[in-house]
Amino acid sequence: MSSTLRIRVSVVVAAAIAGSQLAHGQPYSFIVTGACDDNEHLDGKFFVKMGNTLGGSPWYKATGAEQYVYYDPDCGGSGDGTARWVFDKDRPNMTRATDLDGDGQCEYYARFDSVVKSEPPESGTWTMNCDNKWVEKFLVFMETTSTTATSTTVTAGTTGVTTTLAATTAPKGAVAPKLLALSGACDYKNNLNGLTFELQGTTAEGEPYYKSHGMNYYIYHDADCDGSGSAPRWVLDGDRPSALAAFDLDGDHKCDYFARLDDAKSPAGPATWRMYCGSQLGWSDVKLTLSEVSKTSTSAKTGDSMMVLSSAVGHGSVWVAIAATIFVGAM
Repeated sequence: MSSTLRIRVSVVVAAAIAGSQLAHGQPYSFIVTGACDDNEHLDGKFFVKMGNTLGGSPWYKATGAEQYVYYDPDCGGSGDGTARWVFDKDRPNMTRATDLDGDGQCEYYARFDSVVKSEPPESGTWTMNCDNKWVEKFLVFMETTSTTATSTTVTAGTTGVTTTLAATTAPKGAVAPKLLALSGACDYKNNLNGLTFELQGTTAEGEPYYKSHGMNYYIYHDADCDGSGSAPRWVLDGDRPSALAAFDLDGDHKCDYFARLDDAKSPAGPATWRMYCGSQLGWSDVKLTLSEVSKTSTSAKTGDSMMVLSSAVGHGSVWVAIAATIFVGAM
């Protein structure tokens, strides 16, 4: 008797299903469907390629979460292990050939035994830890190519796999502010106060990055600022970030910047940043405010400029605007 598994999930990305492989090469990003309830945090997650391991296989990180997909030739490091793709909570170490998470054991969310190390499977039966039991779950990796909404139904049976993609209306998510005005810097970096940062585009991770008007200061998100496993953070830097690199965006192989903000979905709004405030104070907690400049207009009669600043409260898709009006010009 054939068994049928039906999964329905809505996500804000476009899925393009290729033939038997993911676009016949290493996918840059994909989403996953089919996880059991115990691992439902994996369903609909957007995984982005971060680079290649020492063995040359691609590895991926979920956006906004410490969840990874990578290939491990011997996850226990015993020398006689089975090569497999794994879902793991630990970041793989780029200097290790086997046991990439360095725990000396095969511990992960799920595994897919395979001799193909060049790319993860487009679809297949994974062995997944569900409520402390190892069970077989049929997972589908959908390569993403653009930002839109999809609704996916996957039917898995003994005769094969049917995947249908239907467009739906995407929920309105948070839109990156186009202009941010900075205030609150310590005396050592008081030249930053009053600077306006303009949106330049997005990085390879899909996060916005900003450049200050008239000066070479940048605000951007770095998933790993030195390339050795550092925690994700927003940084205020003097170096332009690469729009192609997945981590260490300024390419200096170290976490060198003026200030950082850990564990935040957006740099906008008031927040406690860690800022270098000179040799006496060193690295200090400083409450910086990056206020959204939501409107700029010019009076035809007087030539005075007016800017409306919105201070964002909270983060994500909910914004509460506190308006302040500033008039610049002759009084």
